[in-house]
Amino acid sequence: MATYQSRPNLVPSAPSHVASPSPGPSGSLQPGTKVQVGKYVVKVDKFLSEGGFAHVYVASLVSPSSVEGFAPTQNTFVLKRMAVPDKAGLVEVRKEVDVMKQLRPHKHVVYFIEASASSIVGGSGYEIFILMELCPGGGIIDLLNSRLQNRLTESEILKIFSDTVEAVAHMHSQTPILMHRDLKVENILVAAPNLYKLCDFGSTTTPPTTPPQSTAEIQALEADLNKHTTLQYRAPEMVDVWSRKGVTEKADIWALGVFLYKLCYYTTPFEEHGPMAILNVQYTIPSYPAYSNSIKYLIGTMLQKSALSRPDIWQVHEHTCKLRGIQPHLKRVSPMMASLYDHCDDVTFVPNFSVRAEPQHPWDQDPHSDQGKLHLSRM
Repeated sequence: MATYQSRPNLVPSAPSHVASPSPGPSGSLQPGTKVQVGKYVVKVDKFLSEGGFAHVYVASLVSPSSVEGFAPTQNTFVLKRMAVPDKAGLVEVRKEVDVMKQLRPHKHVVYFIEASASSIVGGSGYEIFILMELCPGGGIIDLLNSRLQNRLTESEILKIFSDTVEAVAHMHSQTPILMHRDLKVENILVAAPNLYKLCDFGSTTTPPTTPPQSTAEIQALEADLNKHTTLQYRAPEMVDVWSRKGVTEKADIWALGVFLYKLCYYTTPFEEHGPMAILNVQYTIPSYPAYSNSIKYLIGTMLQKSALSRPDIWQVHEHTCKLRGIQPHLKRVSPMMASLYDHCDDVTFVPNFSVRAEPQHPWDQDPHSDQGKLHLSRM
């Protein structure tokens, strides 16, 4: 249930891992250090940031003279250095690398170049280097921080969101489907003016064929989600794994709803009240900045408690393109479902009213029927 009222704006979270460089911590590689990653030799230029078990650097290519897939003049890349304590950690990183290989090339996915791993000399565990495309514009979170007074326009928001949707659609088009599971502003980078790319595939997995049923299965899923997902972006079925509903790619759709909300209002819809608000789909729409009813409607369609009630990624793409005034161009890989998007003009958002979606599974309804439209009710 979404209510529409004024609320204070919250300051965005800390800058992302591609923000302005900072002095390297103890144990970081010094500028000028040469590292071999597969067939490539690079030289560390500067430290960018650290997080978890990883350090991120800007590095210049030493040899060969160019990288396949990039212009010969492109000489600067990102070098990610990771340390894992055991083979289980190594296997997990290998899965991430395999996902990046599978997804390349795509214009809205950060390009993976090469990776290498070796045992840590004189210690236990493994050292891993991943060479990737550099997105010089930093992260979307940096953009939000730079626009605290002059907020993003609806056009800017829809372009960022559209590029992200295309990246997610590429993942959902794979066989089997790939779920990102950690879609958030920190994982969208600015590759160039008006060009945005998805990164960080360490949480990516495929949907299970059946929901977890046994206590052991549910506990394993809970531990997995706690490790690989961000609470404020989790869908209800991720918050309450004991509902035994399972987690599918529709969890990415929910996260996209949270992501779009944050692009608009610089906070997440469930920031203040946490898991219970997520489970009950209780959030507010700030009165400032002012955006169209259509973009608010799009947020609401994705933040549906039932995964079956959420649109698929192609419906999200379709509606986003309509809001941008362009033709949808992604090829659907799943059967067409009925869409309510043609009727978003029938929805009126009024301050201090709550919004409820009826019926429970609106995407299965006749889009020309009043039964499938959003209705307003007083709180």
